[in-house]
Amino acid sequence: MATCRKRLMRQRRYTLGHLPDPERSNVSDRGGGLDPPYLPLGTPGILKSTTMERYDEDLNENSFLQLLRTDFQEVFERAVSEGWMICVPRQGALPKYAMSQEDFMGNILVRNDDCPPVASDTQGQGSQWRTLTDKTVILKGNVLMLEDELDSTHSVHILFDETFYDDDMQKYKVLCVEDSLCASRIVGDVSNGLIKILSLRDCIDLLWTETAGDNVLEKLESLVKKFLIENPNIEEETLQRLRDLASQLFCEAIQVALSDTRLNQKTKEDNYFLDTIKLAVETYVLHGVYKKLMKGVTACTAVDDSRLNRIVKNLSDLQVKDLDIDPEHSEQLTKSKYELASIDGYSTPLGKLGCIRRAITLIAVQGKVISADELIPILVFLVVKTNLPNWNANVLFLKLFRFSASSNQSGEHSFHISSIEASLQHILSGALFGSTSPEADCVLSADTPDNTGSLVLKSLDESFGNKGVDLTTRFFECVRLGKASEVGYILNGKYNIVEEIEECNVESDAQLCHPLCSCDKCEGLMSKPKKEITPTISTRDERGYTGLHVACIFGRPTVVEILLSQGSDIKSTDYRGATPLHYAAQKGHQNAVLLLLHAGADLNHCDNDDNTPLHLSSINGHENCVKALLFYAESMGTDIYMNAQNTSGDTPLHLACRWGYAGIVELILERLVLLGLSLKVRNNRKLTPIECAHNVHITRLIMDYQTKKDESNFQGFVRIGVINTSPPVNLNRQKSLDFANTPERLNSKRYSPTTPVELKQTEKMLKSVAIGDVKLSCYYLGISEDNYSEEEFVKPTTKCHPLCQCSSCTPRGLEVPSSSQNLAISSVNSSNSEGFTALHVAALQNHFHIIKVLLAHGADPNFHNRTKGHTPLHFAAQNSNIEIMKVLIAQGANPENKDLCGNTVLHYCCQQGFEEGVNLLLKLGVNKDSMNLSEKTPAQQAKDRGFWNIVKILFGTTTST
Repeated sequence: MATCRKRLMRQRRYTLGHLPDPERSNVSDRGGGLDPPYLPLGTPGILKSTTMERYDEDLNENSFLQLLRTDFQEVFERAVSEGWMICVPRQGALPKYAMSQEDFMGNILVRNDDCPPVASDTQGQGSQWRTLTDKTVILKGNVLMLEDELDSTHSVHILFDETFYDDDMQKYKVLCVEDSLCASRIVGDVSNGLIKILSLRDCIDLLWTETAGDNVLEKLESLVKKFLIENPNIEEETLQRLRDLASQLFCEAIQVALSDTRLNQKTKEDNYFLDTIKLAVETYVLHGVYKKLMKGVTACTAVDDSRLNRIVKNLSDLQVKDLDIDPEHSEQLTKSKYELASIDGYSTPLGKLGCIRRAITLIAVQGKVISADELIPILVFLVVKTNLPNWNANVLFLKLFRFSASSNQSGEHSFHISSIEASLQHILSGALFGSTSPEADCVLSADTPDNTGSLVLKSLDESFGNKGVDLTTRFFECVRLGKASEVGYILNGKYNIVEEIEECNVESDAQLCHPLCSCDKCEGLMSKPKKEITPTISTRDERGYTGLHVACIFGRPTVVEILLSQGSDIKSTDYRGATPLHYAAQKGHQNAVLLLLHAGADLNHCDNDDNTPLHLSSINGHENCVKALLFYAESMGTDIYMNAQNTSGDTPLHLACRWGYAGIVELILERLVLLGLSLKVRNNRKLTPIECAHNVHITRLIMDYQTKKDESNFQGFVRIGVINTSPPVNLNRQKSLDFANTPERLNSKRYSPTTPVELKQTEKMLKSVAIGDVKLSCYYLGISEDNYSEEEFVKPTTKCHPLCQCSSCTPRGLEVPSSSQNLAISSVNSSNSEGFTALHVAALQNHFHIIKVLLAHGADPNFHNRTKGHTPLHFAAQNSNIEIMKVLIAQGANPENKDLCGNTVLHYCCQQGFEEGVNLLLKLGVNKDSMNLSEKTPAQQAKDRGFWNIVKILFGTTTST
């Protein structure tokens, strides 16, 4: 037989099951074996080590096989013709001495005909073989067990198998094994056994033992430190630059490792050992730079991760049946989920890939095969349920930084990475959730059923879509589908029930056999719906949902309007303590949110988990709803608790930072800085928002706003004191659905210029007031400087009785003007875009005379500006001007008004150490125990600033004059 051989194929087995009989081989010329889409997961023969899965060798270059073909050609040719099994020890396991004929014959196996074939080995009994040296070998799974005369057993793992063809196109199978089966090798040196590394600790132990000390480890550690010093801003680099830097570090580290003489010699003799050292070095150096490197990768994938997180968080209701997953996997899914959730805790490709492999292995039911088509939906479910905020970053890290893997290697690890990547792409495709902006794709017509396409989960759809002849069920079905006209007919009692209902009612009127009869006929009659069961706005389903809850869940604003106009309770809660506003914010339905807010919904209501609507819109990434909540609170002067904490201690900022929603983070930060609230609130895990952030963009954003907050001169601002109640909202107006058409803030008498000419005129007027030019100010305002009397400013500060409206008790600024005064008053109360009126500017600049002129012509002292919610009286207190305070209070300024942070005038007097102002306000009987949103009273603020005399005045221990 000619010695020239041609290798046509090699079958790598990443999960080694039962080895096929050479005579009954299912390995074809095209790479047969197991069908490509199937993986034998969970089988008894699954590998226990990643090293075997990675092993590769060209057997044509193996010394053992070369010598067998040339020096023992007769034995080799008979083995091929008889279909015997040839076992070739891996190159690194070959003995140093010259091998004899016995060594070769001891590695050729002949089947024992008295034993059952391999294919029937379903109970794990193993098939028996004999070596040409008459030794018994049992093949069990992927292990060959050799028994000798002393009843001792030597086990050898099969690494892979190859099929070869000779010149006559006769095929034969060769097994690559980790060690020789020859008896002489059993008692020989076993130091060359296959090295297994599964963790960072294994890598360190390998480098330590193989280099006989810590010299190489110290050099690698120095290399890592040098890399971090030379690249302090590595997290700001591009993805390509990150990979180039890490690749360069890996090359230098390999050079350092191979500079060791002993290590260099062993890697030259054994290619597998070289691959193992490369993996160990890669793991060690990447662990050292992981934090910086991963920050850079996360920054590059921040946008993609944010988009994925938004979809994942809105799939919280996803169930196994939504993805048609076999129920028999349910028990394994929980274990697999916890395993996969720990992937972010590993700092190397070795650790992360091991985590994925264990998670996938846990999925399979013991002894069953799972296909790729079944695997992807399971991985989709696991990705959704693991709550990992940077999936894209982890996958990209595995794809780009596995330097020890050869470029043409496509094994189990590559399959796992591709499977995870495919599951992420499936989620991003929108096939599970639909549009990420459901209302943008929705035509808001009254009778368009199911037009948002916002949810397509079968479990959620079926839970609401139980169709039947019951009118209550029909009511919730119409609400879910957005059939506004039918909802209105049902609530108004004008809905024509279907014929099935009528037939059922007629039949139900039939008499029972007797009152206590329980036969099938009578039970059927009793279960029929009755005529008098009619749904109302308060009707609830089995989850405690009212019709308003369901309309908000599915984003049906037209139905929401109808239900609100019918008097539906906006404060009603389901069994989880959630109001309709919670669900509208959670699902991202901005129009429903605004309708509920205008109808009086509570912005700060907490569900059973202490989540406010702002929490839910923040965690689910609905920037439009966050804007709606913040804008409404500002425009209507209502409190919104920006730093409210749920049961986990998380604020809305914590949640937005964790899931990478940069737009929401900026909105919340802007509001917190404006209000002067803390950006460093700690949750139950003692983490601040910046510590929850996973990408450098959000970290930098928080740091920038923290700097702005530290540089600002104000303490913080959260609410505007409400003077007038807002007018009732007409739910039938179409424009009520428009975000921009919200009612003007508070004061109906404020005049805001609308034309460019008016805006320019207002700015000129405010500038003249700021510089104290009385005549020019009066000119722009169209009023007379001398048209007032000094006596008007000495009116009593107390009324005849609290509701008195006589001429003596009504302040000039609040009197109803005559028609001739309308033009002047509208000019006096005109404001710029920031809400500053002439009276604000005059008080801010201490222009006492201008203030008296403005008040005499109807200026309102209770207007708040839009930026910080200050009234003119707040400015007078900040400037410690007692005369201006007195005249403003005499003309009706309310000393109890609060600014955006909840500070009263007394708070500012205490902050400034203004004793005269404190005495004046206490004489008026203001509330000295009022707390701002930082939960501080005026006395506490005076104490913080060291004004101890004011503290004594407030506590009544010093007599004030």
